[in-house]
Amino acid sequence: MKYKLHNKTQSAKSKLSRVQQFKGIIFTLIFVFGFFRPFIVDAYLISSGSMEDTLLTGDRILVCKFMYGFKIPGTDLKVFDFHKPARGDVFVFIPPHDERNFIKRIVAVEGDTVYTEGETLYVNGRQVDEQSYTKHLPYSSFREDFPPFRNPEYLPQDETYTDFTLPQSRFRHKFPEGKPFTVPKGMVFAMGDNRDQSSDSRAWGPVDVDDIKGQAFMIMWSIDNRPTKLWEVWKIASNIRLNRIGKHIR
Repeated sequence: MKYKLHNKTQSAKSKLSRVQQFKGIIFTLIFVFGFFRPFIVDAYLISSGSMEDTLLTGDRILVCKFMYGFKIPGTDLKVFDFHKPARGDVFVFIPPHDERNFIKRIVAVEGDTVYTEGETLYVNGRQVDEQSYTKHLPYSSFREDFPPFRNPEYLPQDETYTDFTLPQSRFRHKFPEGKPFTVPKGMVFAMGDNRDQSSDSRAWGPVDVDDIKGQAFMIMWSIDNRPTKLWEVWKIASNIRLNRIGKHIR
């Protein structure tokens, strides 16, 4: 009888120990992700079509915030910056002319020369093969060769940008053979994949690396936001894009 009681007591203690361990794990996860989540990953909702068809309106994406490192609050010290912004990265940032988050693709980094002719992008004098992810409209009044910049009022007032802020006719007259733009140090050149419907670095200039929020890497949820009445549940369900959920952003 005493033997059985001893076993029951040990079993109860063992269960209590496992419960305490489980609670400890849960507490640790809550602490780690609650404290460090702002530095690790964040979610953003795509609200425009400037990155179609890579990203669609209604996609909710995950962004790795430490991919390019992050600054310790209150200092200029940057840690974990193992991966530098690279051509082809899809990234979230705050542009020089706005306070909202934008998402585009990096097409050129510091020191690169960049220009466009029609639907063709040239970086360092070479044509970039981007047919697998870019989209062009059959006709677009928005499409213009770059340079010059479309909205020079957003650019810094210094010699680096002087020639590139000329009206297009004057720029073509002064540089009949063209003049590629060189991306300044500490900056990247951003363009939307939906090239003829994107306001990007061709309009308001390159993006400061310090204004980058992180690299987009996955679509966590996607729904077509067509107007639907609340009681039409079946329509809301049919608007969910199941084939996009969990899709890797390339």
